[in-house]
Amino acid sequence: MYRLNPYIEEAVLIIEDLGDATFVGAVAVLLHTKKSRESKDLDFVVAEQITREQFLNLEYKFINENGKERIYTPRNYKIDVYDSRDLNEIPLEKIIETRATIPVGKNKTVNAICLEGLIVAKYRAKRDQDLSDLSLIAMYCFKKIDWKLLQTFTKNDIEFRQIAETMKFYKENPT
Repeated sequence: MYRLNPYIEEAVLIIEDLGDATFVGAVAVLLHTKKSRESKDLDFVVAEQITREQFLNLEYKFINENGKERIYTPRNYKIDVYDSRDLNEIPLEKIIETRATIPVGKNKTVNAICLEGLIVAKYRAKRDQDLSDLSLIAMYCFKKIDWKLLQTFTKNDIEFRQIAETMKFYKENPT
């Protein structure tokens, strides 16, 4: 039997638990590029806040780690939920409006931030893993990038040009 990547499997279960969610981060990179990388958590955006009580009723756990409260799914995956704060200065509404619905396995889909929003979010985050993700995206998805849509996520023409040059560089210099 065909098995999904464990992170995608978990994303499907989170959607079953919580309803509508749009994945960002490593899961979104995996969904767009079909290439996996290690991740410590699953990040997603929801349109409506999920209460602590709702999480607890679904057997999600709240654990204190280094003075910060973290949420774990019943299957012990750490999650980071965006319900009110923007993702790297991208409004959550825009992420939800422009999201991609990606088929996974048999008769299942997972929503992910659109490729263009993902590129801008990763570019702004600039951690090592984000730069690796941009390189993966450039290698496997460069032809799919809608540059006009990507521009709507940027602050100005300068940022847009910098992102376009970065993606072109990664495409021409695969890591």
